[in-house]
Amino acid sequence: MLHRTLSSPILFILILLVLATAGQAGAAEHDHDHGESEAQMVWICSMHPQIQLPEFGQCPICFMDLIEVARDNNDGKRHSLRQISFDARARKLAQVEVVPVIRGSAGVLTRMVGKVDYDETRLGTITAWVAGRIDTLHVDYTGSLVEKGQAMAEIYSPELLTAQAELIQAVAAVQNFQNSSSEILKNTVLRTEKAARTKLRLLGLTSGQIGEVIKLGRTSDHITLQAPMSGVVIKKNVFEGMYVKTGSPIYTIADLDHLWVVLEAYESDLKGISLGQQVSFRVEAFPGRPFQGEVAYIDPLVNDKTRTIRVRLNVNNKGGLLKPGMFVRAQARGLAPLADNNLPLLIPVSAPLLTGKRALVYVQVPEEEGVYLGKEVVLGSRRGHYYEVKSGLVEGELVVSAGNFKIDSAIQLQARPSMMNPFLVKTGGEKEPLPQLFSAKLQGLHRLFVKLSEQIHQNDAHRIGALLTAFQDRLQEMADAKLEGEDKLAWQELAMLLGGDVILLQEADQPAERDRLYGAMAEHFHKLRRHYDLQDVEVGGGSQEVRLALGSLMEVYFTIQNGLAADDLQAAQRGVAQVEVALKGVLPHLAASLAQELAKAGGALRSDDDMEAIRTAFYPLSQALSKAVADLGVMGAGSVYQQFCPMAFGNTGATWLAENEEINNPYFGAMMLRCGEVQKLLHDEV
Repeated sequence: MLHRTLSSPILFILILLVLATAGQAGAAEHDHDHGESEAQMVWICSMHPQIQLPEFGQCPICFMDLIEVARDNNDGKRHSLRQISFDARARKLAQVEVVPVIRGSAGVLTRMVGKVDYDETRLGTITAWVAGRIDTLHVDYTGSLVEKGQAMAEIYSPELLTAQAELIQAVAAVQNFQNSSSEILKNTVLRTEKAARTKLRLLGLTSGQIGEVIKLGRTSDHITLQAPMSGVVIKKNVFEGMYVKTGSPIYTIADLDHLWVVLEAYESDLKGISLGQQVSFRVEAFPGRPFQGEVAYIDPLVNDKTRTIRVRLNVNNKGGLLKPGMFVRAQARGLAPLADNNLPLLIPVSAPLLTGKRALVYVQVPEEEGVYLGKEVVLGSRRGHYYEVKSGLVEGELVVSAGNFKIDSAIQLQARPSMMNPFLVKTGGEKEPLPQLFSAKLQGLHRLFVKLSEQIHQNDAHRIGALLTAFQDRLQEMADAKLEGEDKLAWQELAMLLGGDVILLQEADQPAERDRLYGAMAEHFHKLRRHYDLQDVEVGGGSQEVRLALGSLMEVYFTIQNGLAADDLQAAQRGVAQVEVALKGVLPHLAASLAQELAKAGGALRSDDDMEAIRTAFYPLSQALSKAVADLGVMGAGSVYQQFCPMAFGNTGATWLAENEEINNPYFGAMMLRCGEVQKLLHDEV
């Protein structure tokens, strides 16, 4: 059945690529022990890479023949779970090319579609100014070209006939009484003539037509309607013989020398569009011929169904090539606003393997030619031939711009995380215990996620933003976690995925989008919980009242600790003087044994003691507070770390609490300020 597997040319190429990663081809390969060579190979299914068997057979899922690939067991030297090595032959076969990540101001390329439309400011309508009958239509079909002042139609109107007779009589009266000695009479006939002229003008006659009536001295029962502008007749509403009422539309004329192009732009692309910007577009009627328009209007409202915004261009159409209704494909090139005037990171459009806003990029490991590892990145706008990178890469990294699909395919065949294969949690087997500090921070990250989940369901945007920032800060704090082997690689993979989730959630402004992105983040965090066997956590320990009281006591404690570390006796004494008051707010809320221990430790401190006496009494207070913070939690004191110095008190060792990971030894001060280590994270403030 092997012929079925090799029948696909693409699959055959992929197999060659994977086999080429096993090492350099040459005679040296054949010098290896045959048994050792077999031990370094594994049989996998090309459709289900998670199936890995030590010998040839069939996939238990799809029953395809398994293929033999090299087993990469050198996890100790791996930089990532998504890492793969290609020798020179494999790189040539895959046509791999790399380019550096750069900073630049490449223009944002915004693609839009739309259609040509009439310029609404250049539409003219001919209406009936007087009721009557359409006797003649000089323009009797739509599409006719007309010039301004051209006769369009003749309307018969008895009302017009009466108004003309009134004007002729008024003009005759003016002539008859122009020599009258009565000023009142002369003014009266002049006003009558003026009113008759105005009446005819309101009935639709032009000044020339009114003059013609006066000159001839006879009435006409028809009025000629003239075109108010040059253009094309796009609508004809009447036929000869029809009766019309005052205000009835007869023709609509459009000036096609100037048109609109109405485009639809996604709201995420608006930062690349601005008023006055020149936009190029093409129509299918003239392939390869570019047209140009200027952005004259951006709709202030978003279409809530399509999530698009209308963008209108003003277009000069003197040649008459564009017709209203034509479909348009447009491209706008502009510069997106820069954050803090910093140029964005850019990678070629061929580099990322796109999966929405999240994308996979392969980078070459520095100083290790042919070694590539995958990174999930968050992309911004497309800028011409580049994509903006919001997170996941740094300037100068070498990204694979050609051959990335083949690299991804080869990684898929090794059942490692890739564009198509998610990170798989390995179950069973004994695991090495995690470093205590990392484990404590991991539990803190777990508590943050639980709180974030609560706020997502409550849709509290402000609180969600604060928790996402705290989550992001914690991920950055844990970036240099001192892990080894599989735990290290798994943490890098999961932290990368969660970091991308946070950035996308921070950009989401709609509840539906936020819920969708949170679903992906929850899936990634679930994998983290399974891999590190995280148990359910309680958010908070004691009541809010006792945690606030402990927070006030911790502020006093840190005053003493900082004073001792700085060898500042006065500062330490000021803190000691406040301990008694701070304890009164805490002790009533504690269990009897813990309250007794804390009261005893606090009572041993005296504000008039010297430096050594305060340091001696500071240790029992540190022990009691460690228990209280671990059991009950604290509010308002920030993160609380437990630190340890093995040389304190004659090498017996002593612990203390600190606000951060930096070692500031209160038992030795400047003499051995950095002596000590971080033991655990007792509390992390959200």
